[in-house]
Amino acid sequence: MDDLARMLDKIKESRSIASDNALSARIGVTRAAVSSWRNGRNLPGPVQCARIAELSGEPLARVLGIVGEARAISREEKAVWRKLAAAAAMVVIGTGTGAAGADLAARQSGDEAPRQIAQSIHYV
Repeated sequence: MDDLARMLDKIKESRSIASDNALSARIGVTRAAVSSWRNGRNLPGPVQCARIAELSGEPLARVLGIVGEARAISREEKAVWRKLAAAAAMVVIGTGTGAAGADLAARQSGDEAPRQIAQSIHYV
């Protein structure tokens, strides 16, 4: 549950959203829904998870993994969802080359012009 709350806080901070009321409007749910997610009384469904992923910049599989783990009852089921979330995070880290990778690619192709690439890299 803490991971979901941190993700909601990340959205608020990165998007300059002042309140959970404004956040709920961006996700397309009521303020009470966001409150119940934060307090563990309820969890977002797949459509809301997709919106959270979009707003946070996290892979959908990571958001679904976090929510699935929170929803799971058995230790084994929780472990499966945790693996999904971790695998999604590793895909993002593994595919994000950043500016250093772009510079290397430019040099290998013979293009000596410096390149500036804006790219999101997510750390877990």
